[in-house]
Amino acid sequence: MLDETFARLVAEEVKNRVTQEQKDYLRLPENWTKWQRALVALCDNLNNQLAQLADQEKSDTVRYRELGESGLKLLAESLSEFESRRKKITRFKFHVDARLDEVTRMIALGSDAIDDRLKTVDFLRKAIEKHRSLLDELDLEATPIDQALWAALDGKWEFDGITHLDL
Repeated sequence: MLDETFARLVAEEVKNRVTQEQKDYLRLPENWTKWQRALVALCDNLNNQLAQLADQEKSDTVRYRELGESGLKLLAESLSEFESRRKKITRFKFHVDARLDEVTRMIALGSDAIDDRLKTVDFLRKAIEKHRSLLDELDLEATPIDQALWAALDGKWEFDGITHLDL
């Protein structure tokens, strides 16, 4: 894949606008360093955009103030637009920085650590599923703790509402 295409893919992934296959492609260990470089370049680009925006804002402020009363409305509109653009860039930069941190961790830990965590997750998922099937096979009634454990498989945390009165 060309560097320019890869960089676009990275930016779209940060925006969460890519397919699962594209995400999987980025997560291949051989792409991690290239992914990291693309994120650093994207971060640098966003920092440059913020600096240029600040410079434009200063020059517009000077120019509109020189117009006197008639320039005040133009200045207010201009400052509002700059603030809106700055917020968008800053919000996107936050997500780019977070992804850069994630990729840097992946590189530091290596693929073995990622594989080990995935294996652990898979093992725990199978254990919870077996727990559920055993309760069904043995015709045992599920407790609220059991149900909360099963809900965790769906990404729901239901343990906090359980008290000793529920047991």
